[in-house]
Amino acid sequence: MSEAEAETEKPNLLCVDDEKNILVSLKRLFRRDGYNIHLAESGVEGLEVLEKTKIDLIISDMRMPNMDGAEFLSRAKEKSPKTPSILLTGFSDQESTIRAINEGKISAYVSKPWEDNDIKLKVSSLLRISYLESEKERLLVLTHQQNKKLRDWNKKLEEKVEARVRELREAECMLDKAYEELTNSYDEVVKLLSHAICARENVFSRNHPELPTLACQLAEEAELSEYMVKQVYYSSLLFELGKLALPEKLIETPLKLLDVEDFEQYMNYPEIGASVLSDIANFSDAARIIEHHCEYYDGSGGPDALKGNDISIGSRILAIVKDYCLLQEGKYDGIKYTAKDARQFIYDRAGSLYDPELPKLFFNIAKRREEEIEGVEEHMLSGLRLQSDMVLSRDCINKDGLLLLRKGTVLNEAIIDKVITFEKIYSTPLQVYVRT
Repeated sequence: MSEAEAETEKPNLLCVDDEKNILVSLKRLFRRDGYNIHLAESGVEGLEVLEKTKIDLIISDMRMPNMDGAEFLSRAKEKSPKTPSILLTGFSDQESTIRAINEGKISAYVSKPWEDNDIKLKVSSLLRISYLESEKERLLVLTHQQNKKLRDWNKKLEEKVEARVRELREAECMLDKAYEELTNSYDEVVKLLSHAICARENVFSRNHPELPTLACQLAEEAELSEYMVKQVYYSSLLFELGKLALPEKLIETPLKLLDVEDFEQYMNYPEIGASVLSDIANFSDAARIIEHHCEYYDGSGGPDALKGNDISIGSRILAIVKDYCLLQEGKYDGIKYTAKDARQFIYDRAGSLYDPELPKLFFNIAKRREEEIEGVEEHMLSGLRLQSDMVLSRDCINKDGLLLLRKGTVLNEAIIDKVITFEKIYSTPLQVYVRT
């Protein structure tokens, strides 16, 4: 850094007083602390300095001819509203000090004669607060830019999938509307991305809304930290993100029925999804889980043929839950497994394809869920047959895989009217499952 650049890095202090000896004392006091000191012998001169120089803090005397400190600081606040200020005042200036607080919105005041350490401490504290406020604004701008990058990415993704332009535009409208109502919560951003993924017809996770819940339950049973459970949750919602860049043929054909060339192209999807997420703050760990969720414990998976504990625990968990649903969907080898058979498939391959211990934990988790489903009597009804106080037994999803209503929602007249409206829009009844 050059000498000139180093000078500009120092905070700029403006000292205003009609007494030269006071200005000299202030300059001598603060020069030692590495500040750039600007002096003005009147309020008018002080305003001229503010016109030419970015001032970080103002110190002004109260009693000055023509323009007192209260008036000067009030006019200075108009020119530079975020610049903190300190008023130098005598014990007899209480009324003037109050006026300065009201008109000039001063940050602090110091009685004359001042105590050096006291005024230096006030200056350093105010500069620190000012810096933190400006840093907060900078981070808010950065967050806005990152969110804009995310929306831009969604738009580019839509252009790549020309066969789904109409459906993705609909999804984008829903996402934009939802986004306006959300805070900057990463949980909500993940859910929005998951909805965009489910707009692709042949991604299998759209038909398995229970997948994230099963992944989180397995992570908790494996005694992962709360943070890692959250990363497993993120990755279980977003692991098919990279499939949006693949041709339709690759994602509709069962994995074991792909030829060598198509299989190699298909296995690029974990890295594609991971590379997208790694550019988003706070998603780096989820991206690593996604990158290796197709690795198998014996090294037979991809994309890097990792083995054993070289595969992260999050990736090992996701591999189990992903294959459990993949088998039931018929996307593994063309055979649609029952939930029981899929669970047994995972259990039988503990120590080969999967971690030696995790399938044992998952066996009980999946079995409990299957028993719960068997014990629930449910009906699928159209919108016109729904009644208030009915409870959804499954997530309600439209034909494009977008989530409309969550499992457990208690229906009322307003919700039923919305369901009927959606059915009119899609020209087909929605699959609304309710429990009795």
